[in-house]
Amino acid sequence: MSHPPKESHLKVDPRLQKVVDLKTTFADLKLSPTTIAALDRIGFEHPTPIQERTIPLLLKGVDVIGQARTGTGKTAAFGLPIIETYDPKLPHVQALILAPTRELALQITDELERYGHGRAFRVVCVYGGTGYDVQEKALREGVHCVVGTPGRIMDHMERGTLDLSQTKLLVLDEADRMLDMGFLPDVEKILKSMPGKHHRQTLLFSATMPEEIKGLARRFMVQPETVRVSADELTVPEIEQVYFQVGRRNKHWALTRVLENEPEQDLVLIFCATKMMCDRLVDDLNRWGYRAEAIHGDLPQSKRERVLADFSEGKVKVLVATDVAARGLDIDRITHVINFDLPEMEPEIYVHRIGRTGRAGRKGKSISFVSLDDKPILKRIEMLIGREIKLAEPPANPAGKPDRVERKTDWDELADKYGNVHVRLNSGHEDGITAYRLHRLVQEATRLPDHAIGDIVIHRHEAGFAVPKDSALSARSGLQRLSVNGRQLDAEFESKETTVRTA
Repeated sequence: MSHPPKESHLKVDPRLQKVVDLKTTFADLKLSPTTIAALDRIGFEHPTPIQERTIPLLLKGVDVIGQARTGTGKTAAFGLPIIETYDPKLPHVQALILAPTRELALQITDELERYGHGRAFRVVCVYGGTGYDVQEKALREGVHCVVGTPGRIMDHMERGTLDLSQTKLLVLDEADRMLDMGFLPDVEKILKSMPGKHHRQTLLFSATMPEEIKGLARRFMVQPETVRVSADELTVPEIEQVYFQVGRRNKHWALTRVLENEPEQDLVLIFCATKMMCDRLVDDLNRWGYRAEAIHGDLPQSKRERVLADFSEGKVKVLVATDVAARGLDIDRITHVINFDLPEMEPEIYVHRIGRTGRAGRKGKSISFVSLDDKPILKRIEMLIGREIKLAEPPANPAGKPDRVERKTDWDELADKYGNVHVRLNSGHEDGITAYRLHRLVQEATRLPDHAIGDIVIHRHEAGFAVPKDSALSARSGLQRLSVNGRQLDAEFESKETTVRTA
């Protein structure tokens, strides 16, 4: 890989924590002085790669497929051309942006309003879970751009409050997520209500390209140009990424260690696999004395907005979320993202998650809880992001400070692939230990059957053997009484990552 010269025009962009080319400016992309003034006001000086590649194509009227994820600057990539090309004199909706979640739709709307500063550009966000009155009033008064979720867009179309028959610009943002959430039939109905593909410009963004998305592009786009942002452009170097080797029985212990002792901590975002797990974890955290809230798809919109407001203001320090609920979450004060559960099916989701921290030039840290069964998922994530995630230990408590949650012996984590746990003794050949004698000593101390004691090895000062994990607990209490030549022995259960003493 080539390196930039010392006197380089390359610089780290604080929005993305990545290298951008300072030779390229937004003026080079043929944006108007009004738009550039709005970007200067925000603090945007140079386009990110997805913006640099996409904006000129959209200004030419070309259909574009953008393969990019959250955090690459794609909202400006499609938002700036919309603002540049809208006609303030036309009374109908000129652009429609579809997003899978209300959080993402609200974020897009907020960004468009900032980019449109100094213009008479009107945008409205429509989404479910809230009343129709305000949305209908805005639509009646006239807007240039509508941002919304497919379900609520369909509702307004059926109520006669939204007419898309003259809308000639369409953006599908996070199309793969819309597919996962079952929105594809609604999206197709919306597309059919708009001018035909030869009379409409269409932009499709998707982190992945499953066959259904490719089929959508073939049916509803005209010779689209493809713009890809590679995985190495998506990773965030300023985010420290580590994992703890911890099984399910000890995730709560590890989590409280982080919340109690992790340095430079402000707001913490925790990801769980399901809505039920989010609720249970929040109940546990509040019981242990932490102010925590959950956010997931079952929450009423009013409560979602209150929870997010309390979290962004620091009234709630810990937010527990599902992946869908956290899409588009943009809160600068998040210092730590904790993957309580790794994303099993889609390693790309990991990139979305860790991008919630390290915002606006700040440092951030992601911590993943990884059991032995999770190791293949971890490897897939490492292959995706092109770097190794380092193993770390949960932070230690100060001397004399008890744990809020007791650490448990996790036999599943200690067991090998055959279901056996291994024990090491501090006695060997020098003490007269032989395989036969060790077998008898262990059997007498633990009352295990002959066949349950195996893999015996004898060294000069140490010996080892294995027992089935289902027998380990009963064996542990017996091994605390094990002695040789009048000397009580220390016995430790081992795995590749962990050692647990019997006393």
